[in-house]
Amino acid sequence: MKAFLKHIFVLFIGSSPLILHAQQSGPPGLTELIDSALNKDHMLANKRLDIEFSKIDRKKLSEVYLPNAEVSGKYAFLANGVNLGLPGTSLFDLISIPEINSGFTSSANLFKADLSLSSVLYAGGKVSALKSAVDAKTKAQTALLEKDRQQIITEISKAYDQLALLRQVKLLLDKSRERYDVNKKTADKALNYGLITKYEHQKVEVAQATLASKIQEYEGKRNLLLHQLEMLTGISLERLGEIENDLSPIQNLSSQNTIENRPEFSALSAAIEAQGFKLKAAQTWWKPKVQAAASLGYLNLFDVDMKGKHDLPVIGRFSSHTNKIEVAPNFTVGVGFKWDIFDGNKGKREVQQARIEVKKAENEKAEAEEKLKLNLIKTQTDYNNSNSELLLKQKQMKMAENALTQAGKEFKTGLIKAADLIGAESDYQGAALDYLQAVFNQRRNAIELLKATGSLNRNTIQ
Repeated sequence: MKAFLKHIFVLFIGSSPLILHAQQSGPPGLTELIDSALNKDHMLANKRLDIEFSKIDRKKLSEVYLPNAEVSGKYAFLANGVNLGLPGTSLFDLISIPEINSGFTSSANLFKADLSLSSVLYAGGKVSALKSAVDAKTKAQTALLEKDRQQIITEISKAYDQLALLRQVKLLLDKSRERYDVNKKTADKALNYGLITKYEHQKVEVAQATLASKIQEYEGKRNLLLHQLEMLTGISLERLGEIENDLSPIQNLSSQNTIENRPEFSALSAAIEAQGFKLKAAQTWWKPKVQAAASLGYLNLFDVDMKGKHDLPVIGRFSSHTNKIEVAPNFTVGVGFKWDIFDGNKGKREVQQARIEVKKAENEKAEAEEKLKLNLIKTQTDYNNSNSELLLKQKQMKMAENALTQAGKEFKTGLIKAADLIGAESDYQGAALDYLQAVFNQRRNAIELLKATGSLNRNTIQ
């Protein structure tokens, strides 16, 4: 039993790559197309990077209170010369000081090292307000990211539905070609028996040529759509060419009749929140800022030489050498503050500008809310109208199909001419194409309604 299970396990592991390959080699569904497009879209990727950038800004603000440590050091060689000229004089007429024209030179080596530490203790509440502003900004960016996702879903679903539309148009044209082939044989016999004229016979041939042209046009449109999907998703043309989806109306549409879930509405609400926190940050201009600092230093002045240029009275030529003058440790620690009692009204003007930005954001939200509500009414109306149009086109197609069936029977018995049969075929083609276009339009209006309520995702359009 164990050997049997081991054998089954080995077979399963060995066949797993083949199963995965088979899954990847099949035609992609709408879900895979959407996921691939979302992963490939470059603009969407850049907006994700913008969100990461904002998160880094948030971290930078959180790290304002971390201490800053700095180590510095320097070495210098010092050399200078001093010239001294004094006239001769006497001191209290007792001591005679001769004229002095001399000077001295000096040289030394200097080494200095410092370790400095500083940390913000209190920033007047500005940092916390700016952190909240960045959080709100990130929330707005995330909401707008969802808006872009919905736009990509709209584009992919439209191309996918166009493929289905073209496929069903192709099936319709193929059936028409089959009927034309059958009717062509009937027309050939009727021409041989003299029941129809050559002109009427040529009408059937012209109709066949027109149909062949439509089929060729279909191939061109489908090829263009496949290349468009390849560009949007990165999926190979071979797999995309295997797609054979059907076009059917979106029924039982579940969407809330509100704009509260619209990404734009959420983004504007977050933008107002962000501007409010920026206003709070600007209002902290007058509050004191407190900082702590400490430093540890080392100073060494070594090999200090001083030599006179000439002999001086009494003392002769001056000469001095010092091995080192060392200051260590040089330690400083303390707390300092800065309080802008009056900054020339700069802080006041920044507060005024921040209030204006808040008001602008509120106005933008109010305007967007009005437009989004109007758009919701429009999309709901369009969706309802498209459902009514769909029922009408379905009835017209059924009537045209019945008329075509009857015309085919009457043409075989010679009751109608070829022109009447071609007219019935054209009427049916037109009615069937109108119905398929109505289904396509209904799906587009349903997706727009889902977008209008913020409910559009890959699960709501399956």
